[in-house]
Amino acid sequence: MNRRTDTTHGCPAIGRREHMRTHLMHRQRLENMRSALDTSAPAPMPHLQLYGRDYAAKKRATTEAAFSDLKMIQSIAKIMTRDSKIPQRKGPVSLNADGRKQEIYRIMKENHQLLQNIETCQPVVRTSDMMRWDRIRKRYVINASHSMRMAGEYDDDIMRIRDEDHRKRESMKRSIELRRNKYAKDREAMSASMPNLHSPKLSGGEQYDPEDP
Repeated sequence: MNRRTDTTHGCPAIGRREHMRTHLMHRQRLENMRSALDTSAPAPMPHLQLYGRDYAAKKRATTEAAFSDLKMIQSIAKIMTRDSKIPQRKGPVSLNADGRKQEIYRIMKENHQLLQNIETCQPVVRTSDMMRWDRIRKRYVINASHSMRMAGEYDDDIMRIRDEDHRKRESMKRSIELRRNKYAKDREAMSASMPNLHSPKLSGGEQYDPEDP
């Protein structure tokens, strides 16, 4: 039986071993292969970067801006230094000049009032009121909910509501107690200042006893 047709060597085992060694060497050469081209970033050269690529465009824009500023300053100076010549009025130019003047004054007054109203405008709804209304509304939402409350989604809100109710009750109790004490003090002071009508010294004689025959 001829078994030498699948290899160039005399023994198939030696041929397979040679092929494996060749493949292993080729794989090692591929792993150790390095690029022949340098793809790294170029080294910085600050001595060659005195001006950027857009230096000419920036210089042109700066020059145009300075020229525009100069023209604007010249125009302002010309307007501020020119003579304001008002031609003298010769006779009544208009028959309703007084009426138009009064109308202009009325419009100016209304504009000043409108400006004052705008400057002194106050917000219609406050953020604190909106937050307080939302907390009150959330009480009804929690009270009407079942699944969310049983799942524990409203535990923090329920604790907050209980604390608020407790503080409110305590504040109300303190207020009632203070009012009671004040009322009792006022009553004692009033009773001490009023005379005792049942005293024998004030009645001018002995006190009458209804059970005495």
